[in-house]
Amino acid sequence: MARSGIIPLVVAFATFQASPVFAQHASDNPILSADDGFGLTVGLESVGIYNPGMVRGFSPITAGNVRIDGMYFDLQGAPSNRVIEGSAIHVGISEIGYAFPAPTGIVDYNLRNVGGDTPTATIIANVGPYDAWGISIDGSVPLIGNTLVLPIGASSQISTQSNFGPYPGITSRVTNVGATPQWTPNSKVTVRAIVDWQQTSDAKTLPEFFTAGDFLPPPIAKGYVPQNWAKGRNQTMNLGGLVGAQLTDAWSLRAGVFRSTNDSPVGFADLYTGVEPSGQSEHVVVGYPDQNTSSTSGEMRLTGTFMTGDWRHQLIFMARGRDTTANYGGEDAVDLGPVNIGTIIQAPEPDFTYSARAIDRAELWSVGAAYRVDWKTTGVLEMGIQKEDYRETVDSPGTPESEVSAQPFRAYANAAYAVAPQLTLYAGYTQGLENSGVAPNYVQNSGAVLPASLTWQVDAGARYAITPKLKIIAGVFDLQKPYFNVDTNNIDRELGVQQARGIELSVAGEVTEDFHVNVGVLDGRVGITGPDLAAEGVGSVAVGQPRLQYVATANYDFPWWKPASVDVSATHFGTAPESVDNGVYAPAATFLSIGGRYKFAALGENSTLRLQVQNVLATKVWTSIYTPGFFQWPGPRTIFAYITTDLQ
Repeated sequence: MARSGIIPLVVAFATFQASPVFAQHASDNPILSADDGFGLTVGLESVGIYNPGMVRGFSPITAGNVRIDGMYFDLQGAPSNRVIEGSAIHVGISEIGYAFPAPTGIVDYNLRNVGGDTPTATIIANVGPYDAWGISIDGSVPLIGNTLVLPIGASSQISTQSNFGPYPGITSRVTNVGATPQWTPNSKVTVRAIVDWQQTSDAKTLPEFFTAGDFLPPPIAKGYVPQNWAKGRNQTMNLGGLVGAQLTDAWSLRAGVFRSTNDSPVGFADLYTGVEPSGQSEHVVVGYPDQNTSSTSGEMRLTGTFMTGDWRHQLIFMARGRDTTANYGGEDAVDLGPVNIGTIIQAPEPDFTYSARAIDRAELWSVGAAYRVDWKTTGVLEMGIQKEDYRETVDSPGTPESEVSAQPFRAYANAAYAVAPQLTLYAGYTQGLENSGVAPNYVQNSGAVLPASLTWQVDAGARYAITPKLKIIAGVFDLQKPYFNVDTNNIDRELGVQQARGIELSVAGEVTEDFHVNVGVLDGRVGITGPDLAAEGVGSVAVGQPRLQYVATANYDFPWWKPASVDVSATHFGTAPESVDNGVYAPAATFLSIGGRYKFAALGENSTLRLQVQNVLATKVWTSIYTPGFFQWPGPRTIFAYITTDLQ
C-alpha cells in the first residue's frame, strides 16, 4: 500500500525515450566527486570527516549556518533527496567565496539538477542496513522545452536510521514527495521553487543509558530492545522560491525565501538511569506532546562586478532574516521500575499526563556589505561587515516571560594567495552570533532564555596540488564559543568558554586513472576553560569530543573489468570523555566497511549495483554522541545494497 503512489510515476517516467542524458545518477560516487575530504553527500552516501551535524566539534545546523544553493536558510527539518542532490561542507579554503560566512563552517544543500529538454528519470531500490528497504523515483520533465522544467520525485522507505546512526530493530516508515520546478523565461532571469514534504511514522525509540558513576555500562549482547509502543511521528515541510536576475552588465540580483516546519505530534525518550556495573538500572520513559517549530527565512543579495585590468572587483549588499516560533515541553516522565539492561523486556504502555508547553519566538535580522577582489588566478581578498538584530522571547508555564536581545556588528575577512602554481596559502577570520537555548525545566532558572552567544573563528593553511586531480589541504583553526551549563546552585548560566583548536588535513582526488582517495583527518581538542569549573563538576574537555578522528576512503576501478570497482572505508574515533566531569573515557575504535559497484544494462538502461558490508570487524563501543547519555555504537555487522537505474 505504501508503494502504490509511486508506481504511476514509475510508469509515466518509463514511457519517455530520448538520446541525451541529463541529471542521471547511476554513476554517482561521492569518492570521485569530492574536491576535499571535509564532507560531501551525494544521494545515499557520504565521504569526508565532517557532516551537517558536526564540523570542528560543533553543529553548523544548530549554529544556523545552512544554505540552499548559497542562499541563507533557517532549517527546521532536513530537505529530502527528492529536492536536493546532496550537501557539501565548506570550511577553510573552501569557505572563501561564501559571502557573509560564520564560524563552524557552512552546510550548502544543492538543489536537484534540472536536466534539459529531454525527460529523464532514476529509480533506486535499496535494502539495508539491517531491516531497511525502500524505493524512490526521481525525474525531470520538460513542460516547455528548456524554459519550464519540472524535477519531481517520490520515495517510500522503511528506515533504520535514527538521529544517532543505523541500529537493528530501530525502524521507522518514511514517505516523501518533492519537486523543484525551474522557469527560465530568458537568458537573464531564472526562477525556481521548492516543494518538499516528508512524513515519518512508527519511529521506534532508541534507548539511552545513564550510569550511576564514572564507568561505562556493561556490554549488551543482544543489542537494543526498543519498546514496541514507543513509536514517534514526525512531519516536515520545506517550501521556498529562489530568483536570479542579471539586472545590467555589472549588477545581478539573487533572492530566496523559505518556509521550514517540523511537527512531532508524539515522541518518546527511553531512558535507563542509575545503571550499575552489574547492569541493574531504573527504567524511565518520557512522553512528549506535540513539539513543533516553524520558521520563515530568506535573503536578498545585490552583487556588482567590475573589471580593472587584471583585477576583478565585487561589491555585495545583503539583507537576510528569520522569524521562528517553537512549541516544546509539557512532557511527562514515568518510572517503570528496576530492570537489567542485559535482559530488557517489553513494558506495558503507561498513561502519560501532559502539561502546557512553552512558546519560544525568535527573530534575527541582518544587513551587510562586502567587498571582494580577485587578481588573475593568483589571489583573492574578501571582507565584509553586517549589523544584526536578535531578539528571543520564551513564555514557559509557571514562570515569568523571559527575553534576551543583542544588536552586534559582525565582521569577516578571508584571503588566499597562490605562491606557486601548485601551492596556495589561505587565512581567515569570522565573527558569529548564535542563540544559546533555554534553561531546562529541572534547574532553578527554568524557562529562562540564555544570552546570545558571540563567537569567533580564525583559521589558516595551505592547499597543494600534487597533480591537477589530486590535492592536499592542511590547516589550523581556533574557534571560541561561550559555555553554558548548570552550576552548583542549580542555575543554568555561562560557566566559561568552549575553545576548539586543532589541525585538519584533506587528501582527495585521483592518484591514478583507476585509483581515487578521499581522506579527512581532524586532530583537535574542544576544551572548556573558566573559573572554578572543577567545583562545578565540569571537566576540561567537552563531552564526546575525541582528540583524533579520521575518515579514509579509497576506490579502485578494475582496468581489466571496466564495469566493476571496489572501495574500502575506515572511520576512526580516538578516546573521548563520556561524562561532563571527564571522569570516564570511551576507548578508541576503528570501523571498517568494504564494498563495490557494478555497472550493467537493465532492459537497455544504464544501471549500477552497489553493495557494501558495513562494520566488517563487528566493532562495538559505548559512546555519548555529544550528550551525557550512552549509546552502544555502531550496530553489528550489516549489509547495505541498492540498484540505481537511469531511464532515458
